[in-house]
Amino acid sequence: MSQTRFIIMPLILATGLAACGQPADTAENKNAATAENSTVTEDVAAPATGNAADATTATKVATTTSVSAPETPETPPARVQAAVVTVLPLKRGYYVASDTPCGQASNATTTLLRREGIGGARDFCEFKKIEQTGPNTFRVTEACGDLQENAPPETSVTTYTLKGDTAFTSKSASGWEHSARYCTQSSMPPDWRANDISDVTR
Repeated sequence: MSQTRFIIMPLILATGLAACGQPADTAENKNAATAENSTVTEDVAAPATGNAADATTATKVATTTSVSAPETPETPPARVQAAVVTVLPLKRGYYVASDTPCGQASNATTTLLRREGIGGARDFCEFKKIEQTGPNTFRVTEACGDLQENAPPETSVTTYTLKGDTAFTSKSASGWEHSARYCTQSSMPPDWRANDISDVTR
């Protein structure tokens, strides 16, 4: 009888230990599975309907890596091709500063537009190259010199904006700006009316 008791006790002890270890192992596995599931579905809201199909869709969304569309470089604006022309489409003759009446013109406010260039009493700018850059804008490469000095002319670029064929605004690369309009020779002061400019304006 005593031997039977000794045999039964170890069996009961082993059974008890096994029973105690099983729930702990199961709980540990459950915690690991829960942590793994929470990582996968971290950014996905639970489906409202609770359907299996919705849950599958949510899982696919959660495990799909989003790929951004490749950025494409901006296309630079097309450059307008400047057309080279032979002359400025302006009426040739005297041009007086826009804020000065034709009858009150002076050497300081008057220029003479010729076929090959434009100038006043002291200076002259020869047109070396004329490019049309817009419906009424022209980029002109000029060689300008002082008529009373022996210094060689200086080359610069001036933009002319025309108003019809009888007025313009010129702006140099340095920012200097001048506006003038055509004045008939008969409307000018006596000193200009007597000049014969037909040879340079034809």
